[in-house]
Amino acid sequence: ADLLGGALTCTRPIVESGLMPYERQVGQTGKTVAPKLYIAVGVSGAIQHIVAIQGADKIVAINSDENAPIFQVADVGIVGEYQKIIPVLIRQLKEKMKGPG
Repeated sequence: ADLLGGALTCTRPIVESGLMPYERQVGQTGKTVAPKLYIAVGVSGAIQHIVAIQGADKIVAINSDENAPIFQVADVGIVGEYQKIIPVLIRQLKEKMKGPG
């Protein structure tokens, strides 16, 4: 999120487990968002969450479950373990942001 100038949000189970505050929750019981880019990492795609992100211009979903409902609304879907995918994405973004030379 920092690399892209974005904000880190979460789903209800993350709030309920105490890992993030309620103010960061996206979903029908939290906030709705309309960013240019929404990256859903490990989000299954419960209807409450999908309703809250439908204003996003582009949705990228990363999930290990190829049948996760989030893929039905995602513009780009990546099936795999986020622990392996996120470091690669960060590295590639940093390289791309440096530009040629």
